[in-house]
Amino acid sequence: MPTHGQHNIKNTHYDQFLTNISVSYTDTQNFIGEQVVPIVEVQKQSDKYMVFDYQDHMVADDDIRRAPGTVASEMRTGWSEDAYYAEGYAKRYALYDEEIANADEDAIFNLKEMAAKQVKAKLLLNKEINTANLMTNQNNFHKDLRVSVGESGTADLIKWSDYENSDPMKDVFKLREKVERLGGMDMNTLVLSKPVYNILKFHPKLKSTLAGFTSPEMVSDEAIKQLLGVDNLIVANARRATSNQRRVGQGGMTNYIWGNNAVLMYLPKGAARDVPAAAYTYQWTNPQANVVGNQKTREYYSEDSKTLWIETEEWYGQKITSDLGAIVLPDIVNPLT
Repeated sequence: MPTHGQHNIKNTHYDQFLTNISVSYTDTQNFIGEQVVPIVEVQKQSDKYMVFDYQDHMVADDDIRRAPGTVASEMRTGWSEDAYYAEGYAKRYALYDEEIANADEDAIFNLKEMAAKQVKAKLLLNKEINTANLMTNQNNFHKDLRVSVGESGTADLIKWSDYENSDPMKDVFKLREKVERLGGMDMNTLVLSKPVYNILKFHPKLKSTLAGFTSPEMVSDEAIKQLLGVDNLIVANARRATSNQRRVGQGGMTNYIWGNNAVLMYLPKGAARDVPAAAYTYQWTNPQANVVGNQKTREYYSEDSKTLWIETEEWYGQKITSDLGAIVLPDIVNPLT
C-alpha cells in the first residue's frame, strides 16, 4: 500500500474555484441532512446552546392588569443548557503526477472537477448517515413520544403498508395533538424515507379521500402535505453501498440510509441559535483556525509522494435542541420490494 506524505494544513489555502465547483455540485442521491438539521454558524469549536423545552409563555396569570403608577408584573422565560462540539470531517482525492502528465489541459480540468465533486459527495454521505442516526433514534426524544409500530392492534401504530388496517392521516394528527398537549411546537414537517414515500403514494385511504375531486392513480406530493397537515414534505432518497458495490449494478443492492422510517418534526423557517428547532448543526467557522464554513475545497501538492491532492473539509456538531421537536415512526412500512 502506498504511503502519502504529510503536509502542513496552515500552509495550504482554500481554492475558491474548486470550492465553487464543490458547492454548486448537485449530487444525484438527494442528501437531505442539511435540510432536516439546519446549519447555524458558530465562532467556537465548543460552546453551550439553549434547550427549548419550557412553556412559561403558556401559563395563564390570574391578573396582569396594571394600575396607574405601578410597574408591569414580572416574568422570566426559563431554559436549560447543553453543549455542542464541532468535529472535523475531511476527505482528499489523489491525482498522481503520471496521470496529470499524460492528460491534456482540458482533461486536467476535468480530473480536478471530478475530484472536487467526489470528495464533497463523500462528506455529504457521512453527514447524511450522522443525521439519519440522530433523527431516527427514538431515545433522543421525549419518552411520551416514543411509539411502537406493528402488524396488529397491540402496537401504537399499524404499519402503513397494511393498506386495509392502517390510517396514516389519523396517526399523524393524533401524534401532532399529543405533542401540542405536551407543550411542543406544531409539527410542520414530515420526513419520509423513499420506501415510506412509495407506500403513501398508493395508500388507498389517501386516494379515497381525494376521490371526490380526482381519481388519482397516485397521491401527489401536494396532496400528501394537505392530507397530513404539514408544510414541508422531505423525501430521503440517499443510499449507501458496501465495498462490494463499487460499480453500478454489481455486488448486490444498496440500502436506504433512512431505512423504513418516517419522522414527524418541527422545522423553523429560519435557523438561528435562539430559534427553537428539533435539532441544529453547529458549524464551526473561524478564519484564525483556518476553518471557514462548510465543505471548503483546497488543492496542494506533496513532493515526497509526487501527488496532487484535492481535499474538502468541514467542522460541525449535530445536537437535538428540543426533545419535543420530533416523533420517530420506526420501521413504519414493509417496503414494496
